[in-house]
Amino acid sequence: MTTSANNGVITREQLVWVDNVVKTPKTQELTALTMFKTFQVPAWTPAVRYKVMTTSGQASTYVEGATDIPVVDENMTEYSANLTDLAISIRYTRQQIGEARQAGVDILTPMAARARRALAEAENKLIFNGNHSSNPALNIWGLTDSANKLGVQTATAPVAFDDLGEDTDKNLQIRNWFKAALSQITHLAGYSTAKPILALPQASIDALDTPFNQYNPQMTVLEMIKPWFSQIKVVPEFEHQYFGAKGNKQDMGYIFLNSEDIVKIPVAQQVTQLQQEVHNGSTTIPYVERMGGLVMYYPHAFVQLKGINDPKKVK
Repeated sequence: MTTSANNGVITREQLVWVDNVVKTPKTQELTALTMFKTFQVPAWTPAVRYKVMTTSGQASTYVEGATDIPVVDENMTEYSANLTDLAISIRYTRQQIGEARQAGVDILTPMAARARRALAEAENKLIFNGNHSSNPALNIWGLTDSANKLGVQTATAPVAFDDLGEDTDKNLQIRNWFKAALSQITHLAGYSTAKPILALPQASIDALDTPFNQYNPQMTVLEMIKPWFSQIKVVPEFEHQYFGAKGNKQDMGYIFLNSEDIVKIPVAQQVTQLQQEVHNGSTTIPYVERMGGLVMYYPHAFVQLKGINDPKKVK
């Protein structure tokens, strides 16, 4: 249909208002590098080695001239942790840039933001789920790996969180279980007043946030245990589908301390934009970083929480 200024006829397309602001969906908070401190190592470091010293000794009564005076023993254990490269790139054509500019739309900034987000997601996965390889030089343990491999403590819930509801007895069992799991850290020498972090999948937090009983709907298990922790964080990577053998249906949680004398993350190269490459009219810009998984100086300051969901209810 021909549009004419004289007869006042316009097309439907001309009446359509175009919003040039490109909307993006909300994303989940990425928590790994906010929960754990980092430390810098040389740029091309393939692995870090660190030593943990433990001492023991017990005094006894002394008799003049005795030659069997107890001595302090010290034990030095060496550990190692691998580093790996994380990379992502953005690619665009000359025509894409031209069309975007003509429409008044910035496509490069969202692309760069998405690249940084992809690297942050990879950081999270590395810290929480690890990087598993048959090559020992590439293998990196994550928090969802076996407690025996990590050297962390464990606690298994007596009742799955999704079975709680308003059952007072079950709610009390879980409340007391959290207190006992917490004590596995606060009973460590020097940490009696510590307030650890509690990290769980969102579904577990939601299950804990149901009324303790029908008479006190405002009181939940979550409200009862909150004062014991410095933070309660959502970690999606603790959901069953992100770790374990194929078909795993068991979620996981953690109670832990995160001070620098307990745990840190080695970073060899911060996120760096490499030189752009142009080929057949397409421009590619790579972004890379180099880092490792958790270096745990004191694994006993971590308690791996198991049995928190009912695998039979997983769809």
